[in-house]
Amino acid sequence: MKNMKKLLTISIMALIAHVAFAGDGENELKNFRFGLKVTPSVNWYKPEGKIMESNGAGVKFGGGLVLEFRLAKVISIQTGVQIDMDGGKIKYNNAGLSNPNANSVSYFYNNADDKIVKYSDTYATDPAYTHYQVNERQYKISYITIPLSLKMKTKEIGTMTYFGQIGVNTSVRWKATANDKVTVINDTPIPTLGATDSKSKVDVTKDVSLIHETLNFGLGTELNLSGSTSIVFGLNYNLGFTNVVKNESDYLERRVNDSYGVGTFSHMPQSFKSNAVILTVGVLF
Repeated sequence: MKNMKKLLTISIMALIAHVAFAGDGENELKNFRFGLKVTPSVNWYKPEGKIMESNGAGVKFGGGLVLEFRLAKVISIQTGVQIDMDGGKIKYNNAGLSNPNANSVSYFYNNADDKIVKYSDTYATDPAYTHYQVNERQYKISYITIPLSLKMKTKEIGTMTYFGQIGVNTSVRWKATANDKVTVINDTPIPTLGATDSKSKVDVTKDVSLIHETLNFGLGTELNLSGSTSIVFGLNYNLGFTNVVKNESDYLERRVNDSYGVGTFSHMPQSFKSNAVILTVGVLF
């Protein structure tokens, strides 16, 4: 949040300085433009399969540098580099540790190091670890993103132009944490559920895919101030088409009960795509 405030302050100062020293000539067409933007958004996940379901959306922030290369008077290629904050809420449909044909998702937590550990049944009898069933998880993921889009705009109408754009965002995972709502699993002598608890800022970076791809499309307008300087407003929709997390978790274990309630264990298969509605506010020079 502090970085976003700094970015917005720098953008406004740069805009004021540019307008103050700009001439009063007619609007210019440049083959290259650059600028800055901030991107508040509403983000959510769409899981696949029956054991996970979406559990709500969250408000995120991002922003960065915009580079625009003009191909024709009304067509440009837009790229740049930006920091994106992504996330969403997941609910796990756990149905008990002994119920026939039920699922349960869990992990082991190292109490001394205050972090989750890679899945292994050997921790079940070690008092240094606590076994938790995961009921709900809220992901908070930061990416470094390179957007690439085709921007098509109208001719200037007064001081306004309108545009549409479509492209692909390629994001590299930077850091990922999770806030979990959990229930203690007492593994001996017979697995039973105990007290509820919560874990915050759980480091899940290594369980999130390194590369994330989204389709980006939207509409917007430019308000010309002077020369080639414009304030930009846009509304975009990002549709993820790659898995946010690894296809098989190294940390989450899945218990699947047979018709008698006897469980078998495996690494948790997981798949969900990201969705976001994004408001863009920026300035182009």
